[in-house]
Amino acid sequence: MQIVEKTRHIRVNLTGEGAEKVAALVKERFPEAMLIDDDDEVVEWESSSLVREIKAKKTPGKLVRAYRERAGMTLVELAKAVGTKYPNLSAIEHDRRAVGLGMARKLGKVLGVDYRKFIE
Repeated sequence: MQIVEKTRHIRVNLTGEGAEKVAALVKERFPEAMLIDDDDEVVEWESSSLVREIKAKKTPGKLVRAYRERAGMTLVELAKAVGTKYPNLSAIEHDRRAVGLGMARKLGKVLGVDYRKFIE
């Protein structure tokens, strides 16, 4: 995957594990940047599959899952990182359990997003 930021004409090649997470972080910082996949096809951020997935999954649980997958983490890894058991996170992701304020803060810190996204 390549990222091209038009105004500064910077090209960055990202490969390997975590490349998508780094690309997302760069895109947050430089919203005008264009993502170019391995086939050299230009992908506008707003029309990317990640943005469509996040917008389609508006429940807090679905957002937790989308950001967990973006981070490349399993349920077990995320559970350890936030200090809970994985069945609790599974229930959150499947909207069978609400995300409390404390859990939202932990998830936000670990996943690198604003915790308020996870609170209804």
